[in-house]
Parts: sequence; structure tokens; C-alpha cells
Amino acid sequence: MVTALTAPATGERLQDVSPWSKRLPWEPAFLSVGVGLIAAAGRRGRVRVMDLEGGEEHDLLTLPGGITGLTFSPDGRHLTLVGPRGFALWRATDGRLITRSTPTPCVRARWMGLGVVAIAEGGKVTTYDTDGVAQWSTAPLPTAVTDVACAQGGRLLAVSLAGQVRCFMPMRREPVAVHRYGGAPDGLALSVDGRWAVCSTYQGATLLWETHRRPTAQPVQCEEASGRHAPVFSECGHRLAVPAERHLSLWSIGTRRPTRSAVLPVCVSALAWRPGTGDVLATAGSDHAVRLWNAGAQGRRNGYTPLTAWQLTTPATSLAWAGQRTLAVAERGGRVTLLDIDPS
Repeated sequence: MVTALTAPATGERLQDVSPWSKRLPWEPAFLSVGVGLIAAAGRRGRVRVMDLEGGEEHDLLTLPGGITGLTFSPDGRHLTLVGPRGFALWRATDGRLITRSTPTPCVRARWMGLGVVAIAEGGKVTTYDTDGVAQWSTAPLPTAVTDVACAQGGRLLAVSLAGQVRCFMPMRREPVAVHRYGGAPDGLALSVDGRWAVCSTYQGATLLWETHRRPTAQPVQCEEASGRHAPVFSECGHRLAVPAERHLSLWSIGTRRPTRSAVLPVCVSALAWRPGTGDVLATAGSDHAVRLWNAGAQGRRNGYTPLTAWQLTTPATSLAWAGQRTLAVAERGGRVTLLDIDPS
């Protein structure tokens, strides 16, 4: 259930209308949006694919062993599921599901372009086509992969493992660059142009660096205590949201050294940048509220007051945008809701 916040003293512009809301028989931990579809997955391996228009069930999927992530392809017509015992590829046009078992857990899937997905499994990353046929893989890595990210339409692949991040180019099994750090990286992300990379370490720090600089260059330490959610670049690549233990910091990414532009007093359980070139960020936190923020110049002038806010009955587990004016929210209580957003 989603209701409007009723505290005018907060200065928040309120919304209380949602196109639809559906309750699932499990807790939805992950959301991903395709063409006219939205997928909600629980950690135990069940996935419900619903129509964006009305929320009716389109398909019901299962990945044996559980799920640690899912993501639609850039064209929105294929869905990848990964988990401790393997991965699966689902095709929206006819509902075909291909399941592959793996000897070690699959930790992440990243689409590198139309028809090619990179899956991190054990001590390697392998790319597959939409029929589940392997196309390429990295050379064996010394330790298990903790995360993977791609940029430049799949022309750059970054792989994190204990103490380092390795950068690969397409079809080259050996890395073109290796960045070494004291802590094991996790929560890896690349800006859309591939220039900047960010990751959190198991020791709690969040590090930001330029991928084309020499590997010995000192990274920028964004936070000393990382939050529960990984850092996220905006789609245009000029903004970076870095969750910390008790707040969220916003960074401006330009031609020079990145600068922290604001600190928001929210403990984030989920966040998502609105697609496109805008600076609107959606956050959800432990106070059961979903808020929209303007991370651009207007936000700085207004002191980063939330543009809009909603109150949930339970904390949000995931957020996903379906275009410019629709935000999907998954709740710990088992509900998935679609919110209508003013695009201005």
C-alpha cells in the first residue's frame, strides 16, 4: 500500500496515485523493466513477469537454487537470471526459458549489447548469446569474481576480485589494465563512457578512479563506511550516488577531479536514477519512504528538498524506472507498485 506523506512542514510535494499495485506470495528482492513488462524476483528463485499496463501476470519462472540478480536486455526482450547454482535466459516473445547449471555460483549478469550478456561465475566471466551459447571468456582468474560491469556498449568490461579490478576489451582474454587496492572490491559500476569506475570494498570504503589512468594512480575515496546499496552512476554519467551507512552523497563527474556536491540525510535501501539526461534520483529508505531528488543545480539552490515523497507500509527492496514518468517499487511486505511521476 502506498500513501501520501502528510507532513507539510517537510516541504515535500506529495503524490498519492499509483496506476496499480500487486501483492506477491514472496518478498520481491529485485526488479527489472523490459518492453511493456516488469519482472519481480525473490531470493528463493521465483520470478513473476507482469504486464506494465495493469500488472497482470505474463509468465512465472523458477531458477533452481535461488536468485541473486536479474536484468532485462537493452532491447527489453530477453531476461537474464543468475543464482548460486546457475543462470537462465528467458525470451519475452514466446516465453522460452533456457537454464544452465554451473559448478560455482553466478554472482552477476551484465548485458554488453544486443544479444550478448556477460555472466560472472567462479573465477571467470563468460559471454553468452541469447540461446545460451558461450561466445568468449576471460582467462582463468586467481580468485572468485565479486562483480562485473560494462560500458561503451560492451567495448569495456571491468571485473572485480580480491584486491583488484581488471579491465578487458572484447575478445581479449587477458586484461588491458589491472587496478590494485587493499580491500576486496564489490558493488562495481562504470560510467556510460567507461571513463570512471567506482566500487565499494569489504572494508567499507567506496573508491572512485579513472579507468584510463595508470593503475598506480590514487583513487578518490568517496566514503569511509559504505551503505547497503552499491554506488550508481546516472545514465548520462555526470552524476554519482554513493550510499553510506547513515547518509547518501551525490558527486558531480566532470572533466576534472570529481567533487561531492551534496549529502542527503537518508539511509538508502534502494535507489535508481531516472533514465535520460536529467538529474532526478529516486531513493527508498528504512523510514518506509520513497523520495525523488533533483541532483542538479536546481537541487543545490533549494537545499536538496525532495521533489515528491510517498509512504510505504514496509521498506522498499528495489526501485526501477519504466520510462520518464513511471517508477516501480518492490516492498519487503511482498507488494509491487507502479507510481505515476510528473515528468517535469
